[in-house]
Amino acid sequence: MSTAPDDVDADATRGARIVSTELLRRAYIRYEASVNPSAINYVPLDGGLELGIVASAVPAIARALSSMLRRSLDDARNDRGGHLPDAVVERVQREIISPDGVADLWGATGHRFVLSRAAGDQRSELLATILVGQSKDTLFFFTGRYNNLRHSTIAEDVDFAQADGADPRQRWFDRFAFPDLVRFKPVAYHQIANFVVAREHRGQGLAKLLLDTIVAKYSRDHIESRGARVEHSQHLLCGRGLWQIGDPPWLSRMLGLGFYLRWGAESFFIEHAWAPLPPVYERGRAIPNPEYNESFGLPRLYLDGRSPPRSSEHLLDRVPEVIRLSRDPRAKLQYFQTMFDFR
Repeated sequence: MSTAPDDVDADATRGARIVSTELLRRAYIRYEASVNPSAINYVPLDGGLELGIVASAVPAIARALSSMLRRSLDDARNDRGGHLPDAVVERVQREIISPDGVADLWGATGHRFVLSRAAGDQRSELLATILVGQSKDTLFFFTGRYNNLRHSTIAEDVDFAQADGADPRQRWFDRFAFPDLVRFKPVAYHQIANFVVAREHRGQGLAKLLLDTIVAKYSRDHIESRGARVEHSQHLLCGRGLWQIGDPPWLSRMLGLGFYLRWGAESFFIEHAWAPLPPVYERGRAIPNPEYNESFGLPRLYLDGRSPPRSSEHLLDRVPEVIRLSRDPRAKLQYFQTMFDFR
């Protein structure tokens, strides 16, 4: 029987995600100041699964993670029915989630959680991953020009007057509309990125398992509130929860996992004559930006009488501006913000 191209691709990418169990165990980070330094440096789970924070700089781990992330991002390409221009996907794959990017870029300021399962013969298959900011102050990215910022010093560290190109009158940050800097990030939340389950294992509840295990085993406040003991020798998360700056198609998935929308925190691309936006296609038809925005619930979700989830971190005073932008033909939704509380 011949093997279909998709099967060949699946076999190749699964092979890239299988690593030596011994190597994986060595890659798990041990925190010298752990409250339980004699414990193992990962969390064993039922069914041969385990979760741990790995050192992203281990070459075999970086290659395996890059393979998973790159394949997932391929699904978002315009030419495959996704929402991102091909050039954007290729840049992210080249600069952000290549093996070097996984090892040296955001991984330098984030905890790289990996969920794996025994694959026989002393091997393990990497099934899912999420990057969680080590510090509650960390911003992994801010537009395409800045990485690994501190939210507390963003006003000093970012040149908001910088030119887009050769003409100083055309400024890079005029391309965007986002919340005020002081409120851009919610207080005491860890940013997440690169949250991916391998394509072959989606629909098995692994994303929920990963999140639930992080809360139960790595959230310091959640552990202490239950009077539980720390069962591993890795870092703990000391913030109030997780925070994501997410592409629009991610919103429904994140809501399904227990995240909630941070009201009024949407970001938009703004079109200018000197900075046209690439068209968005739906079933081969170019659609206007308001129609694109409406496809993700804007402004409807703010006009149907619902109440925001309980949180002090919403930007309710900005909601009228979000409604206005969502109707503006020059404005295209860039990101939602979602949050997930540990308690």
